[in-house]
Amino acid sequence: MQDPSSEQPTGTAPAAAAATTGRHLSARWVVIAVIVGYLVQVGWRIWLSRNLYVPAAHADEDGYLVAARALAGGAGGETTDNETFRRMGYPMLISPVYWFTQDTFTVYRSVLVINAVLNALVFPLLYLYARRTLVLSPRTALGAAFVAAAMPAVVFYSQFALTDSVLGTMVIAWLVLAHTWLAGVTARARVLGALGSGAVAGLLFVTHIRGTMVVLVHVLLVVTVLLLRRSHWANGLVAIAGAGVVMTLDPILKAASANAIDSAGNSPKSTTIDAITTLSGLGRMLGTADGQLWYLCVGTFGLGAIGVITALLPLTRLRALRSELTDTAAAARRIIVTATLFTTFLIALSSSAALPPGDNRINYYAYPRYIHMLFPLWLLIGLAGLLAARTRRQALMLGGYAAGLTLLTGAVVSIRTRLHGWGRFLNFDSPELSFMGWRWDGIGVTRPTIVALVLLAGIVLFIHRPRWGLPLTLAGIGLVVAANMVVATEKISVPMEVNQYRPGTPLIVREGYVHEGDRVAFAKEQVVWFVQYNHMREIYWTPLLIWDQTEDPTPPSDANVVIAPYDPPENVDLETWDGSKYGFRLVVTDPNQRWAVWRKS
Repeated sequence: MQDPSSEQPTGTAPAAAAATTGRHLSARWVVIAVIVGYLVQVGWRIWLSRNLYVPAAHADEDGYLVAARALAGGAGGETTDNETFRRMGYPMLISPVYWFTQDTFTVYRSVLVINAVLNALVFPLLYLYARRTLVLSPRTALGAAFVAAAMPAVVFYSQFALTDSVLGTMVIAWLVLAHTWLAGVTARARVLGALGSGAVAGLLFVTHIRGTMVVLVHVLLVVTVLLLRRSHWANGLVAIAGAGVVMTLDPILKAASANAIDSAGNSPKSTTIDAITTLSGLGRMLGTADGQLWYLCVGTFGLGAIGVITALLPLTRLRALRSELTDTAAAARRIIVTATLFTTFLIALSSSAALPPGDNRINYYAYPRYIHMLFPLWLLIGLAGLLAARTRRQALMLGGYAAGLTLLTGAVVSIRTRLHGWGRFLNFDSPELSFMGWRWDGIGVTRPTIVALVLLAGIVLFIHRPRWGLPLTLAGIGLVVAANMVVATEKISVPMEVNQYRPGTPLIVREGYVHEGDRVAFAKEQVVWFVQYNHMREIYWTPLLIWDQTEDPTPPSDANVVIAPYDPPENVDLETWDGSKYGFRLVVTDPNQRWAVWRKS
């Protein structure tokens, strides 16, 4: 069978010329389009999150917000992170909010605006990736980047105070800067590209554990380009130094907040070691990575599958690859696409090794969150690969290969989920899958796969139609991702938040039940588990004094306010904590989540 990428590798100049006909946009209009498009992307994110006021993805959001408060000089608290996974990059970015307000609700709304501003930067960065690495025409790059930047894989996380809201921006910036290092027209541009790409890779390390894999790929990238003599050795050192300097922020930020943060999480070390030292662990890791690849195929309507194929196949044709690497521009493009591929696979494998099977989360069999940030890139790479097809037969072959990859990986997911049986499902972990299968309470494989393949067939058959084929294809994809985000917000984000503060739930600081300067003890055992995190954020001047009232009902001696269970339901094995026995008077109760505030008489 003929290799559909053998005649025209992804991201070459002739492919770009075939992508779009007509007049080229002037540089001025491109800048205007990028600025307007960016502002639209920011506004879209803010509009989607307009009804979100408090964290709901406990306890991750709470941990980042409390860490940000601690960096700004405020009180810390307890998080479910462990020391290995705890990172302070995202708290560093949002901590300035606490310079202006301590009100937890105002803080959260402000953080979502910051998320929108930073998250939407994927649009101009994707445009640069499409133009420089994939050599798409300005018109095609603008349209494709705008659609890719609106994907739920990026936009969904802007609705939460999570590192995922900024990781997409960072990883795309890293690759764009790395391309500048390899293909910059001036020596200064190459030095700045090397330094910038290293710095952003280091920032990714400081922001999330996934950054470890990015730094690893960055080091491999440096070694590769030096061996291929695609860069001066001094620029390679600059690229490494940039990463190393920024990575030192990790211990510095941790030290700055060490006394304020109590990390109560468990290390995944044993799970990770098991994945690489036992056959069962290896099988679990490979099966879970397969699920991530299947989700990538489905969540990008098959274009991600085309992208993976067109990125992988040229690496198997060594003679053509050697020839490609002799040209500076072509070599830079191939190296960056390959770096994207390696980053995706390494993150998929390492995260699959670390995911704890004891959680019994059925989502883990197709868990996209760790590679979600790369989905827009794969949509662009797949689109470029499809546009590079010189004949209808080549386009159909690519579509067929992509369909085969989607079906094969999906079959593995289907078998594993059927063998496993029941497991806890969170639709937060699968915004695209739930939408495409229209199933919000469990994982589905068949319907999302069918929908993705139908959309893929439509894209393959329509994209090369004269004049309006590509614009209408991009518009169709844009409508689907926009609808996905609107529905996901209403079906996932809003319902997650609605029970946090129900009508009648006291806002203990805003409404004056607890005052600045109070020492607040919190009974550990509650009717609703996340109450601890809500109060931890509301009380901004001091950490909560957490004690287990079921072992010793006497509160800490230096507390003048206590928050404890009150009138729990009969089916809950808890008793009302009676503060009157310890010299406290009842201040206010929550009839929804069954807790009360007591103040020392």
